Order: sequence, then C-alpha cells, then structure tokens
Amino acid sequence: MKRLAVALTLLLNSFPAGLCAQGLSLAAAGVHYISPGDVISVNVFPAEEFSREVTVQPDGTIEIPLLGSVKVQGMKAEDLQNILTARFSKYVSNPSITVNVRKFSSYRVAVIGQVRNPGYFEYREGMKLLELVAQSGGLQDYARTGDLRVFRSVKSDGGDVREEVFEARLDEVFEGRMDKNIALKPGDVVYVPRKKFTTTTKWLTDNLLPWLMLGTFALSLHLATDGR
Repeated sequence: MKRLAVALTLLLNSFPAGLCAQGLSLAAAGVHYISPGDVISVNVFPAEEFSREVTVQPDGTIEIPLLGSVKVQGMKAEDLQNILTARFSKYVSNPSITVNVRKFSSYRVAVIGQVRNPGYFEYREGMKLLELVAQSGGLQDYARTGDLRVFRSVKSDGGDVREEVFEARLDEVFEGRMDKNIALKPGDVVYVPRKKFTTTTKWLTDNLLPWLMLGTFALSLHLATDGR
C-alpha cells in the first residue's frame, strides 16, 4: 500500500509540470481572434430576448439589439464578452453575457457586388467560382462578368499573411471555357463589379422610360388645364 501511495504521489506531482503544461500550450496555440465572416452566438441573461446569432460583417462589425453596431474584429471571445457586459449594464440589471464563435470564417467564402444575394456561404472542398455565384442567386443585370476580383489571404513560409487580388472571368466560363472556372479557397472574397455603361433595352427602360412617362403626364395635365 505504501508503494502504491508513493507512486500515486509521484504521478500527481508530475501531472501539472507535464500534461498540464502541454494543455496550456495547446490552448494558447488555439486562441482565435474574431474576423469577418465568423458566426458569433451572443447570449444575454436574464434578457434572453436580446440574444442573437450574428455574422461578422466585412467591415468587422456586428449588430446587437440596444447597442447597435459593435466593432469586434481582432478581439477574442472573452474580450467581446467583457465589453458587451459593460455596455448591456446600462440597460439590463446585472447582465450575464456569453459569447461563442459558432462558425469560423476560414470555412466560408463571400461574394459581394452585383449578385442577387451577396454575403457569406459555406465552403465545400473543391468549390468553384460558378457554384458560388449560383448559390448567391445569380448575377444582377448590370454585372460586369469579364472583370471579377478575388481577394485571398495567403500565408508565406515565414508565417506572414498578405492579401492577394487576382482577376476572374465569368464571361469566358459562360462561353464554355471551364478552365476559367477557378477553384476557390476558404476565406476568399469575390467581388462582382457593375458595368460602367450599357445601352441595353433594360437600361433605357429603367432610366429613361419613367422620365418620359412623367413628362407625358405633365404635358397632358397642362393641356387639360389650359383647355378649361
């Protein structure tokens, strides 16, 4: 029994210096800083009606009831938790705030600009440009398909992260050049620009026809008034 007790004592004494130290280093390595595209769960107690699951917008902010827009980019979850607790204290007695990152932006891609439903979408292995545009509801009428931009964060061998921007051409994909249907990577942001100028029938209908109708109505009204 004495030998067993000694063995247990030695094991317990070595535990903090060994496994605990390893656990601390793993936890430190896993620290996450909030970034655009993350999905954050904010739970407010005792005012649960203000609890929300929100997506961090490209400008690094989230919208919270009572508080409005809150800048969260670059914060840790516990930092945001403390800030929200302090701000909610103005409206809720002794609030208890819990913040959790439910989904990480590294597993999402975004499309903005001239698409019907811009925003973030779940990334799937092998996902390509045309698939992302389809998930966003397709292109708007004035989308410039020959001049898309893809923004991508690239990590160098030294660990530094830099932003790269390169061109993508959906017009050539629509013509059957499937080699131009580029593969996306987690975290990519695709920008679909608007045409600078167009002479399509829809442009004329949208921009000139309402004014012509208004002018015709005003002229008719003027003639009717003069005729009395």
